[in-house]
Amino acid sequence: MAWVRISDDFYDHPKCDAAGALGTALWVAGLAWSNRNLTDGFIPRRSALRLLDFEDAAEAVRYAEGHAGSNAATHDVDHEDLAPLIARFAVRRLVKAGLWEEDEGGFRIHDYLDYQKSAEQIEGERKSSAARQKAFRDRRKKPESTRPPQRDASDDGARNSVTHAPVTPAPNPNPTTSPNGEVGKQRVGAEARERPRLVVASAVDDPPPAKAVPLVDACTATGLVVAWRLTEAEWLKIEALVDRVGIPALVEHARRLHASRTTPAHSARAWLKSWAGLPTGASAAPPPPDAAPVLPAAPGQSGTADGLFGRAMARAQTRMNQEVPPG
Repeated sequence: MAWVRISDDFYDHPKCDAAGALGTALWVAGLAWSNRNLTDGFIPRRSALRLLDFEDAAEAVRYAEGHAGSNAATHDVDHEDLAPLIARFAVRRLVKAGLWEEDEGGFRIHDYLDYQKSAEQIEGERKSSAARQKAFRDRRKKPESTRPPQRDASDDGARNSVTHAPVTPAPNPNPTTSPNGEVGKQRVGAEARERPRLVVASAVDDPPPAKAVPLVDACTATGLVVAWRLTEAEWLKIEALVDRVGIPALVEHARRLHASRTTPAHSARAWLKSWAGLPTGASAAPPPPDAAPVLPAAPGQSGTADGLFGRAMARAQTRMNQEVPPG
């Protein structure tokens, strides 16, 4: 199915006024007929007189006569004979208005190819569309062995929807996570232990409060890589602990807990209960009751952990001073 183009203000054109309502209706029908039959605007005479069924118009004339008195011109004309007369009248109005032009064997729509597609264009589009559909059906018929390999569903989000090429991931604003939101490996003491891959709270969906960000950064910089997916109530507790106990004491206490347990915590939620028992303004937390001696550092790395911890604390304190003005 094809479409014809008609301006949305065509009925205001002087030629449509001259053609009248019947002529304008016939002109629109002629556009559609020529486009469907690919005649480039030509309409045979017999077809022109049969494009529209003017019996409604004839009925309207007879109705008007019945309510306005007898008309000598149509009094003896049957209903079936009046419709062809109206069709010829509409054609004459179109020719007189300049919307149609008389041609050998029929009529030609004025300036048809200036606004409508030619038969050659429509045929070309149909062939092109048929070729695309055939190629699609041929691809569907190919056996599984000849089809291109299917991509893993997890790779769908990392490809361009237009070129289907891999997309470079955006920079990760959270240093505790990898670009896909997963935590990597960590080492405890001298023995390297592969920790489970943990999902950290998304920087968009559930960001930590601003007051808790320095604590998260300080724990991560010290080697305490855990998940921080907490509830709103738990974040409120952490904010209160930052104000009451201080970041250095919280991080030191978490580090002692981490080193003293055979299976370190996977989530910061495991530290909340122990943190809540710390004294106000504690400079460092005592080892927990079940604490075991801290694992010694590897040879040649005796001062590395302390230096890393000190730098983490300094950065956390600087960030706290910048984000929370002294009251």
